Amino acid sequence: MRDGFFREIEYLRLSITERCNFFCRYCRTRDVCACDTDAGELTKQDVFRIISAFKKLGIKKLRLTGGEPFLRNDVFDIIDFAYDLGIQNINVTTNGFLHDDCIQRIIESRLSGVNISLDTLDRQKYRELTGVDGLDVVVNAIQTLSRVKRVKLNAVLLKTVNFDEVEDLILFAKSNNVVVRFIELMPIGVANRIFEKEFVSTHDVLKKFKDFQRIDDREKSVAKYYYIKDFDSVVGFINAISDHFCSRCNKVRVSSKGILYNCLFDEDGLDLKEHLSSEDVLAERIKQFVMKKKFTRSATTNAMMFKIGG
Repeated sequence: MRDGFFREIEYLRLSITERCNFFCRYCRTRDVCACDTDAGELTKQDVFRIISAFKKLGIKKLRLTGGEPFLRNDVFDIIDFAYDLGIQNINVTTNGFLHDDCIQRIIESRLSGVNISLDTLDRQKYRELTGVDGLDVVVNAIQTLSRVKRVKLNAVLLKTVNFDEVEDLILFAKSNNVVVRFIELMPIGVANRIFEKEFVSTHDVLKKFKDFQRIDDREKSVAKYYYIKDFDSVVGFINAISDHFCSRCNKVRVSSKGILYNCLFDEDGLDLKEHLSSEDVLAERIKQFVMKKKFTRSATTNAMMFKIGG
């Protein structure tokens, strides 16, 4: 499937819930999550129909997001369905607040990779940033999963919170044989409230190092990877603000309410629930909508990231 600018769209980010057990400052705050329920979420069968339609359209990579996707008790059924359908590159993004039974199911699952959010290694800062005293639980999940699965750490940089922990996060990632990716804060939803004060660019981070070099990443990825000689480590950077990657974007998103968005910064989407009765019609509506994908994202958006899918 191609968009109107001939970009090959082969990556679907599918949010399966808005619910989350965290309240991260840059994503969702209690004042915008008064009713944290599963009302209006796609059913499992709805999710199956949507994945099947996208598979027909050539989607090769699927990432399940949220909210926190492991709050859905049918998440492993969804993973199995997608894999059996022929999508073998299946990944999930999680806050990592996972207990042993869930970790074991992830290990046994057909997931290709797990991205875990880890913005700080300081327990007090972690509690203040997320609203949960969960650092030890998350570290345990990282250390356990990294032995058997491909794990990446996502760290959203905030100038007054964790910019001073860049080196510590790199060393932690190295000691656990995972890659950390530093993500520029984006002016989306509640993050607009803190963007001007807290934004840190990739350039600001690279200035911390004496010797580094860009390396090629064989995967199609929004991240740019560098070998940091100071730490003998590979580190990723997602610089959606200082050097956006719109020209090579290959993804679309579906929210947990069934709305298709061509971009994280879009506020208008296509309601797929209206077309679920026929897979052929659903696929055609998706294809028509994707043709409208803009070449460059909007500068900012008031849409909430957890509603579109982080």
